[in-house]
Amino acid sequence: MTLLLSSTLAQAQIQGSVRDTTELPVPFANVLLLNQADSTVAVGVMATEEGTYNISNFTPGSYLIGVSLIGYEPAYSKPFMIKSSNEHIHRNPMYMRSNSKQIEDVNVVAKKPIYELQIDRMVVNVENSITSSGNTALEVLEKSPGVIVDRQNNSISLAGKSGVMIILNGKQTRMPIEAAMQMLDGMNAENVKKIELITTPPAKYEAEGNAGIINIVLKKHEDFGTNGSFSLGAGVAKREKMNASLNLNHHMDKVNFYGTYNVNYNNLFHQIDSYRRYLQDDQVNETEASSYRDAIRLFQNIRMGFDYTISSKTTLSVLTNGYVSGWDMDAVNDILYMTSGTTTKTSVMDNQETNKWYHAMGNINLQHHFKEEETLDINFDYLNYYNDNPSNYDSQVTDNMGQTTSEIIEIEKTTPIDILVGSLDYSNQVNTDFKIEAGTKITYTLFENDVAVRYLESGGWTYDPELTNKYSMDENIMALYTSVSYKIAKNTSFVGGLRYEYMNSVLDSETEKGIVDLHYGEFFPTLFLSQKLDDKNTLQASYSRRINRPSFNQLAPFLIMNTPQSFISGNVNLLPAFSNIYKIEYQFKSAMLSVAYTDTKDAISRFAPKNSEDGEKQYFFSRNIDKSQTMSATLAIPITITSWWKMQNNLIWTKQKVDTEYDGTEYKIDQDNYRITSNQSFSLSKRLSAEISCFYNSKSIWGIYESMAFGRVDAGLQWKLKNENSRFNLNISDIFKTNIYRSVASLPELNIYNRWRLDFEPRVFRLTFTQNFGNGAVKTSHRTTGSEEEQNRVNP
Repeated sequence: MTLLLSSTLAQAQIQGSVRDTTELPVPFANVLLLNQADSTVAVGVMATEEGTYNISNFTPGSYLIGVSLIGYEPAYSKPFMIKSSNEHIHRNPMYMRSNSKQIEDVNVVAKKPIYELQIDRMVVNVENSITSSGNTALEVLEKSPGVIVDRQNNSISLAGKSGVMIILNGKQTRMPIEAAMQMLDGMNAENVKKIELITTPPAKYEAEGNAGIINIVLKKHEDFGTNGSFSLGAGVAKREKMNASLNLNHHMDKVNFYGTYNVNYNNLFHQIDSYRRYLQDDQVNETEASSYRDAIRLFQNIRMGFDYTISSKTTLSVLTNGYVSGWDMDAVNDILYMTSGTTTKTSVMDNQETNKWYHAMGNINLQHHFKEEETLDINFDYLNYYNDNPSNYDSQVTDNMGQTTSEIIEIEKTTPIDILVGSLDYSNQVNTDFKIEAGTKITYTLFENDVAVRYLESGGWTYDPELTNKYSMDENIMALYTSVSYKIAKNTSFVGGLRYEYMNSVLDSETEKGIVDLHYGEFFPTLFLSQKLDDKNTLQASYSRRINRPSFNQLAPFLIMNTPQSFISGNVNLLPAFSNIYKIEYQFKSAMLSVAYTDTKDAISRFAPKNSEDGEKQYFFSRNIDKSQTMSATLAIPITITSWWKMQNNLIWTKQKVDTEYDGTEYKIDQDNYRITSNQSFSLSKRLSAEISCFYNSKSIWGIYESMAFGRVDAGLQWKLKNENSRFNLNISDIFKTNIYRSVASLPELNIYNRWRLDFEPRVFRLTFTQNFGNGAVKTSHRTTGSEEEQNRVNP
């Protein structure tokens, strides 16, 4: 009891910053807390990269602070008094004057590489990428090594595997991948610090996502006072694009307020070409369709919150976040029908679609440090989503005799989703060699999907009874996890974790109960072993088991018309996919070779075709693949050509095997794929720099589809103004307009042949201006919550 009480006692704390005479932070300065009486050192720390410091572990008394660093003259504060052990002091900045005699022959420039290899992940340092300025976070992700973004199917793959979880600032979001993509497509890259590609996540993260985790880390700083930044950008392709963001932070005494507003306007032009061939009555029928889509996407996001330091050990935080995402599209679809090479009819279908998403979230977080390395983190979250997605189709069909008939179809779909999440996480760094983590989490979700499909017939509307219905899903997931990190020897480390998740999921409709009725519990182990051979060589091995649950929209029925004979729909019979992932990595200095093998049961394949009984109509929906195997190897090599020219090259090879029963027919496919990415950085002068980034992706498998090769080249220039707080970025994406997605599905045994060509207007010229103001090192709290993985299953 005495030990427990003593571990929870408050502790005095001094926080502050170190700056030069131009108000820029001085990174890594030596900060000493000196006794006033004899100037002996009580505590010594090093300032962070942002020039901030935090001093603790000292008793009340009279002190002064001294700072020093090579190239600067030492500086000292005036004496001050710490009266009690729970005092929390925010000091004014310490200013250091440069010593020109010491540094006149020294010029040190430190900059993180665009791609950075760490023990369990690859890091993409977005803030150092010139070609990322003015882009959205999704466009930056699209260029990351091993990542493939499929905008048509709203999916992301990592190292050749689908089932990716998107998280923010290390915290999971239960947002479905479609919602996450929409959020990232509206988020300005100016707000993103880095992207982490984690293929073997630890046990503390939910087991969702068999390909691993993509962690989007937002920018943050570490000081007191007020600061902010804003950016304005404009771009042009076939249509105009505009974006703006505003960040404000105010940190005073024990309270930190922060807020972010982000708006992205994108006037788009898409062209989607499709081709279908099938046999009917011993005749070859073909359908060619071209869809010309004019769309406007307007995304607005606001994030506000505060952190209150109750004591030096306890912090209470409140966070609110919300966005409004609008998609308004007008499309003209030209369709040609042929039988045995002869045109039988043509069709022109006008399509108007609105897809609006509204989201609001509230989070309360309490974090308590029993001692410096022992932490308890409690989160309560409420999330609400509302989707309104009406569409209408006006089709004019002309036969080969010149007779024209018309058909008008209207579809209404509304989807409210409510999510409640509670989580508790405990971590304790027992000593330098041993750390334990444990936690629990409960998630409750109520999901509704109200779909109505009606036809205009004889001057009146007739509802389709098969496609019109109201669905509701109740789902709860309970999870427990524990993890240990142990340093076995000086150069040998081990991490082991076990997570247990139990899920109840029931989907009903107004006309049928128990459409989906799942109740199951599963264990998800994670093992990680690292052996440092010497100062330059490290060998690592890992194993993890993962799950990929269907998103709400994949399960709940809906209808999107592509042509009058082809439809995109949901599938209530989808099962979760389970994967076993094995990985070995070898790292030599900053170069890395990684080999991984993934064995997946019931992998979820999106956009899989199925013919109607008469063969005339075709439906596309997600379905399970019995067995999928993926072998991959990644080679990452950074190269410094000269002091002003650096490059990062990545080669990723993937071999995929699919073996499944597809509508009564055994289907197998075996495909090799490689992806090459290269980033070239040039320091042209003190204020002018340039960057060229490119990738090439060979043929690959996407479910039952074979995707053709594609690639992309981007280039950018950055000019920093003299005050270092302002900069202009000019860049162009997809210079040679080669980022066009093409795919083929060929299953002659099932009378299926489909071909797609998707052009999402990728070539864009962008000019962006960014201005920082106030104290450039103020702490911003872009804090995460306990419900990030819940957000990964909502479907904008």
